[in-house]
Amino acid sequence: MKNFFRSVPGKTIAFLAFILSVCVIIASVGTVLIAFYGTGVNLYTHAEQDALSELHERTFHSQGYGIMWEVFHDNYGENYIDSNYYLRIQDSDGHIVWESMDAASAKNWPLSYQYGVQRNASGEAIDVIRKEDNFRLDESWDIYTINMEIKEGSSAETELNLFTTLIHTVYTLRYAVYGIGIAAVILAIASFITLMSAAGHRPGTDELFPGVVNEVPYDLMFTAFGMMVVLSILFLDQFYGYILFLLIAVFFLIETGIGLVLCMGAASSIKQHMFIKNTLIYRFNKLALRILSLLWRGVKKLNAFNLGLIRNIPLVWKTGLGFIGIYLFEMIIAFSARDGGAAVGLTLEKMVLIPAGLYVAICLRKLQKGGVALARGDLSHITDTKGMFWDLKTHGENLNSIASGMAIAVEERTKSERMKTELITNVSHDIKTPLTSIINYAALIGEEPCENPKITEYADVLVRQSERMKRLIEDLVEASKASTGNLDVNLAPCDAATFVMQAAGEYEDKLNQAELTLITKHPEKDIRILADGRRMWRVFDNLMNNICKYAQSGTRVYLSLEQVGGNAVFTFKNTSREALDMTEEELMERFTRGDSSRNTEGNGLGLSIAKSMAELQNGSLQLSIDGDLFKAILSFPVV
Repeated sequence: MKNFFRSVPGKTIAFLAFILSVCVIIASVGTVLIAFYGTGVNLYTHAEQDALSELHERTFHSQGYGIMWEVFHDNYGENYIDSNYYLRIQDSDGHIVWESMDAASAKNWPLSYQYGVQRNASGEAIDVIRKEDNFRLDESWDIYTINMEIKEGSSAETELNLFTTLIHTVYTLRYAVYGIGIAAVILAIASFITLMSAAGHRPGTDELFPGVVNEVPYDLMFTAFGMMVVLSILFLDQFYGYILFLLIAVFFLIETGIGLVLCMGAASSIKQHMFIKNTLIYRFNKLALRILSLLWRGVKKLNAFNLGLIRNIPLVWKTGLGFIGIYLFEMIIAFSARDGGAAVGLTLEKMVLIPAGLYVAICLRKLQKGGVALARGDLSHITDTKGMFWDLKTHGENLNSIASGMAIAVEERTKSERMKTELITNVSHDIKTPLTSIINYAALIGEEPCENPKITEYADVLVRQSERMKRLIEDLVEASKASTGNLDVNLAPCDAATFVMQAAGEYEDKLNQAELTLITKHPEKDIRILADGRRMWRVFDNLMNNICKYAQSGTRVYLSLEQVGGNAVFTFKNTSREALDMTEEELMERFTRGDSSRNTEGNGLGLSIAKSMAELQNGSLQLSIDGDLFKAILSFPVV
């Protein structure tokens, strides 16, 4: 059996079986679709004659409506002849208002439909409705009757007979079509597998033989096949009716056969491991890549050799060799021209220029060393300007001045930062002393018995606002120390998941009061980082406080930990209560609040402090805003 289907007759039988089965499948599916959807009614719920009558009624009504519309819009004159119908239109009194030129040839006018025509004030028709379709026609509508008769031998009669045959076939095969379709699917699959297995083989041997199709690149063939399908669709668009139906069937058979031949060729090529290689794209790309690869290798080798050679030669030697090369080139030209005077002049010229060029090169080398030292941050380096003249000496002195100026600026900046920190610390200390007294005495006033309740209320306000001012001072000092690196940080290995669980426990009550649901996520395995537990908790405390203040009530808050590459990444996500109309950079600035109205408590230093403390522990804090979604991402290297 295997050898038979590898032979030409066997492949032909399988080929024809596949084409036939595909046609049967399409016919079966088409029959079912026509039965249920083709005519706008479910044929299986009507008798065959009733379904056929309804189909005829829809067809004639559509034709009659089109004729009425065209006639009453003056598009059809008295000389009009329809190729499919004899036509006549009468008014409600039976008078003929219009008829086709050949209407006298009609026999009995078997088709008759009534339509209402509505006109505007100038007598022009503005609407046409079939009388049976609209029972609300009033006196403003004129009633007309259109009489129709199909011409013998016309395309309309042919189409009507074709549809009549189709409906009869649908009713005849209403139960058998499913079994026929399933059998056709099985036959199509079996014949297709048989053809793909036999492709490239011949009877009596397992050797593969490339066919004629394999000589043509596959991408070219499939492209041509696709263009043929597109062109056939464009061509079929010019036809309608039963002619279109017949042409579709013919084109489908031809294109299915060609597609099957291409599939067999592709299967044969795949078996020989030649499918990709037998394409124009592969052949072109392979040649192009080989040429580019050779060129790139040559350029890289030449460039690496030249750069390595030139880079290792000192600047003075480069200058000297350059002058010598130029001198030799000019001497060759002079001797070629047999001009001895020019050779002597060039020699004298180079005796002056070469020492001058070497002098400039030596000076430039000193300046180069000075610039490299400054770029590396070595502010103590002094460029030797001894023996330099004019602009070279000025440039060397400028480099030295830059180094001195930068050293002074750095020292002043350091001193300024230190003084600023000391000033903030001292002033805050001086402020906290009287502020503590204010808090204590305000609390005592509130505890004293008093007949006036306003006194107690005022005392509570004083205590609350004083405490807020105290927190602002403490945060300001901490932000200043954190930004200048003056905080003590004791880094030690710790489990990163501990901070997630601690935050969930510590903030459970606050989150419940804010009507927020916290969802935590962390891996089961330990992720250890180097951190200062006290400073790290301050970071978490600031971020969780922000969430409680600014998150939308009734939403979920997400706190997750995961390892991304070599970093432990904490992610805080929440939905903002207020519209976030500022950038991530603006939110990170000091004294920036999440609400522009500044109604919530806080001083806008929390994120700045958290960022500085994260960086002091070799970590980072980044913010991300997407609409109302606020996300803070903490990242620390994993131990």
